[in-house]
Amino acid sequence: MRPGQLEANDFEVAILRQMSRKVPALTGMIGQLRVLSRKFTGVGSFTEFQRNEADSDAGESPITLDGLIKMPRVPNGMGAVLFFAGGRPKCLETFTFDSEHWDGVFDGFSIDTA
Repeated sequence: MRPGQLEANDFEVAILRQMSRKVPALTGMIGQLRVLSRKFTGVGSFTEFQRNEADSDAGESPITLDGLIKMPRVPNGMGAVLFFAGGRPKCLETFTFDSEHWDGVFDGFSIDTA
């Protein structure tokens, strides 16, 4: 991933696709999302998205990821939650469990939905 990348990366897209199973209206938005900023906290990240038109079908309630993000060097895995504003994705938060360190590298991740 290059610095300043405006599109969602593979990790973010995989999480959003999994979340769209809960909220189908999200499916059509994923390819249109533009990233405003990414912040890595050492135990997760925040990806802020640009918000334009409202889409009331998506609602306003946060969506949690059903499943566990398996990440190399993060023994207990990770979770994610997507926040909305005006019916559009506002912020994707990822987090480790038990405050385990994550350096932001997502090579080799998988999402276990079992």
